[in-house]
Amino acid sequence: MNDGMHQGQRSLWDILGTEPTGDERAIKRAYAKQLKVTRPDDDPAAFQQLRDAYEYALRNAPMFAVQWQEQEQQQEPQEETIAPETQAAPAELWGVVAQETVPANMPSPAPELWGIVAIDPAEQAAGLWHELMTLAQHHNAADMLPGFMQGEELLNLDVREEFELCALHYCASEGYDLSLRQALFDILGWNEDHAYLARRQPELMHNAMARYRADRSYALFLDNRDQHRGIACLLSQQPPSAYGRQLFDQAFTEEVKDLLRTVRWHHPEMLVYKLDEDLFQRWEHAVHSKRYFKDTALTSIGLGCALNFMLATIAGVARLQLLQPQWTNLLLCQALAFTLMAMHAFSWPAPLFARWQSLKERSVESLPVLRERPALLYLAWIVPFLVVGVLYFIPSPGNALRIATTSGLCFATLIAGAASRSLLTGRQLLYMVGLTLFSTLIIMGKGTSAVNGNEGMMLSFCALMLAIRAKEGLYAACGGTVVMLPRLRMAWIIGCITLILELYLHLLPAALLGAALFAWSCIGMLLAPCEFNVKAGWPVALAPAITSFILVHQQDATQMQPLLRLAVVLALAVLYFTVRSIYQSYRMSLSKPGLS
Repeated sequence: MNDGMHQGQRSLWDILGTEPTGDERAIKRAYAKQLKVTRPDDDPAAFQQLRDAYEYALRNAPMFAVQWQEQEQQQEPQEETIAPETQAAPAELWGVVAQETVPANMPSPAPELWGIVAIDPAEQAAGLWHELMTLAQHHNAADMLPGFMQGEELLNLDVREEFELCALHYCASEGYDLSLRQALFDILGWNEDHAYLARRQPELMHNAMARYRADRSYALFLDNRDQHRGIACLLSQQPPSAYGRQLFDQAFTEEVKDLLRTVRWHHPEMLVYKLDEDLFQRWEHAVHSKRYFKDTALTSIGLGCALNFMLATIAGVARLQLLQPQWTNLLLCQALAFTLMAMHAFSWPAPLFARWQSLKERSVESLPVLRERPALLYLAWIVPFLVVGVLYFIPSPGNALRIATTSGLCFATLIAGAASRSLLTGRQLLYMVGLTLFSTLIIMGKGTSAVNGNEGMMLSFCALMLAIRAKEGLYAACGGTVVMLPRLRMAWIIGCITLILELYLHLLPAALLGAALFAWSCIGMLLAPCEFNVKAGWPVALAPAITSFILVHQQDATQMQPLLRLAVVLALAVLYFTVRSIYQSYRMSLSKPGLS
């Protein structure tokens, strides 16, 4: 209890001039009556004591109600022998602060001390509310309302209570003035505490608070509409068909999708009171249905080119005659790629996609390692790529083996691209195809009987895809421990240098040495991140020239020269990135004390 309560010598019920009660309305009426005879200007100490008693009683009214009910239940057997007027609640239940007991024969306060005025609180509150609405039409609500609430009539708590009910009806219905509503919430303190009105009028209070939050959310969205295209289109209240062209932009669609999800879960009041819910649901259906984006169209072009290269590669190895002229095959591959990407974009046929998703879920459930490391599901293509890549180094392979390895490599390329859709979307895929073609022309040359340009392109594409994946940290994704990583890198560097020196020692056949270098380079990408930017990767441009210098004296198996060239270029590139990663870790350890 406050200090003012401790200074008094009466119980709080004597101060309030009422019997012990847990009824909030009775406490407020008693306080209003005492205000008529205890004013702050006449006796500040008595007024402060009255205010402390009122706040204490109102704050603990629910507890008093429960305690008084228990007290009555305990005294029911004694009702026949004890007169009702002699029953009283224990002092400790009602916040008694006095040490003296009140005599039973003390007369009750005179009626004139209660300050009873023959008025109708509801009628007077309605008049005050009408007066406030008139003033609000000509004055600023935030400036006018504080002074209005200090009026003589609103000192009567019955009138003030009815006035708050009028304000609550106003704020819970349509057609309110935003500035007046905001001023009412601030002055009446509904933002901080509206428990009493919520108990009396729960539905009205809920509607008023919902409209208040809806207006605040709407104002926040209006302030940010110029920075976000999605907010502007949502607040325009236009159907998705009005933004048909923008919906084919994946970035715009994803932004609207996130925005709709935010409104649905974090601003539901704005959806109910400020937006058209039917139109909102149409927007949700439009953006959550997969469609053919611009990026999907660009991906179709890249996929069509890749399919054409694969078809030409397999046909060349199998000595099959393709359609003439050559551009006819390219158009057919582009049409096939467009159809496949459209099926994926629109999720058609749905049963096929459902079976594929079910197969993925069963694979994860059956293999515990996939549950612990989900990234492995998107890296499974690396193993067949390594196996098929090593088989390419077999000298003088048979026609059947060449067809099988070429088909397997093309299949691994498709799986690598599909598993990397998050990295290669739209323009990135076209850049990747262009970079692959350029690197193939430099590394593989014009091609020999062992490997032609298209086969080299498939190898280069998968190798570049693996290098891009390496930037994400393939060692950690495969479940490796960080403690072993420095030792593994040093072991890899030693093995790489040893294999390059074998080119001068001629202890191993060219085919076996090339396969070992190729496989060792791919393993090195799992250990070191490859960064493809000008600042970090410019020394890689020197790798083909250095490779030519290294292979100038290599005379064994002339048909293996393009494959050896590819293996050495990969080894030199990965060696550079591995040494660079070790150097960066060393610099970091020097800049941070305590690290080694």
